[in-house]
Amino acid sequence: MKIKIMLRKYSEVLKKLLSFGKYSSVTYKERTITLGENEFLIRVVEEKDIKELLAVERDVYFGQVPWTRTAFLTELRSFAPHLYLVVVYQSEVIAFLGVRAQNRDAHITNIAVRSDFQGRGIGHFLLEQARDFGEGQHAEQLSLEVRLGNKEAQRLYRRFGFVSDSIMKNYYNETDEDALTMLYSLKEAEKSQ
Repeated sequence: MKIKIMLRKYSEVLKKLLSFGKYSSVTYKERTITLGENEFLIRVVEEKDIKELLAVERDVYFGQVPWTRTAFLTELRSFAPHLYLVVVYQSEVIAFLGVRAQNRDAHITNIAVRSDFQGRGIGHFLLEQARDFGEGQHAEQLSLEVRLGNKEAQRLYRRFGFVSDSIMKNYYNETDEDALTMLYSLKEAEKSQ
C-alpha cells in the first residue's frame, strides 16, 4: 500500500515537472489590431513561423540573419518565461517580438518590423506588449541591445522611454559592430500611471 501511495505521489510530481510551462511561454490571446487603415493579426509565434521570421530578419538586416532557426527554436523551447509574437498582414508575417524574463529583467531578445511596414506604429505596439509582459512577470526593467549604427531604432526606443546604458564592443559577431544597451524602467513607468 505504501508503495502505491509513493508511486502515485511520484507520478503527480513527475507530471508537474514535465508539464512545467511546456516551454514557459506566457499565455497570449490572439487579437486583431487596426493601425492606420490596416488590420493586423497578433499571435504567438509557432515553430512553423521560423522560416518567415528569418525572411523578416533578412529584410531588416540587409541580407543577414543574426538569429538562426536553431536559435529561435532554443528560445521558443526555453523554460524561462518568455513571449514571442508575430504580426501578420494578409497571411504574411511582417514583424515579430521576442522577450524573456530573467530575475528582475525582461530582456527583448528580438524585435523586427519588415522595412515596408516601418513607421506605422507596429514597433511601438510590440514594445507595449513587451512592457506588459515585463509587468506581468514583476520585472523592474526592460532591456535590449541595438546596433550602434541603427539610429532609427534608437529613436523609436528613446521615444518609448528607453535610455542608453552602455556600449558593448564587438557585440555583433558577423560584423564586429558595437551594441548600445538600452533600459526602460518599469518602476518609473508604474509611478507615472
